[in-house]
Amino acid sequence: MPYVTGAQILQHVAGSGTPSVVAADIAWADKVAAAIEGAIAEGLGDGAFTPSASQVDELEVAALEDGASLYARRKAPSGVLSLTPDGDVIRLGAAQLRAAAPILYRINPGIG
Repeated sequence: MPYVTGAQILQHVAGSGTPSVVAADIAWADKVAAAIEGAIAEGLGDGAFTPSASQVDELEVAALEDGASLYARRKAPSGVLSLTPDGDVIRLGAAQLRAAAPILYRINPGIG
């Protein structure tokens, strides 16, 4: 069973609204879900480590959060732009598995 699906990501991003039915949005959400699933599988050593039931629950929530973040990043592919008072440019980004990484480290300490 997958930790997250494209349909779950679209619903999460929509909140209490109706998820997008635009083909490009559906395709992007499916691609994001596949990327998150692949990253989690790699973090689990492609089957070498098995999460407990409670860790599966944690990974499902984290995968949904990470998936929604990555889905939304399509609109800001270079990260968030911020300018300092002196005019210096700062770009903020985040790891693809920001929410799932701490859980994966507990399961497979060797990935850190």
